[in-house]
Amino acid sequence: MPELIGVSPDAVIVTNAAGGQQSKAEYAFHLMDYEAMFALAHTLQVGATRYTRDNWRKIPAEEHMNHMMIHALAYLAGDRQDDHLGHMFCRAMMFYATARAEERTVTDEKQV
Repeated sequence: MPELIGVSPDAVIVTNAAGGQQSKAEYAFHLMDYEAMFALAHTLQVGATRYTRDNWRKIPAEEHMNHMMIHALAYLAGDRQDDHLGHMFCRAMMFYATARAEERTVTDEKQV
């Protein structure tokens, strides 16, 4: 897992107008669209039930990208027989996660 910015014990400290201090927030989770997040979580739940939990991590990034594009183009073509937007968003998350994992694997192999 990559090191996360701003969540370590030595994170930058900020002071608010009332004098309260806390770690600087490097992430804006409060700006995420709740409907999109629910669609993502629902799609993941359906997939876990249908295939098994974390099955998507066993699929190469390139295949996630292909399925993401299938759902995007099906939606743009007007097909509404499936939640193509939810599946596209979920596949985008899967593509991101598996591509990063594949990058780390290649980097680790080069270091050996």
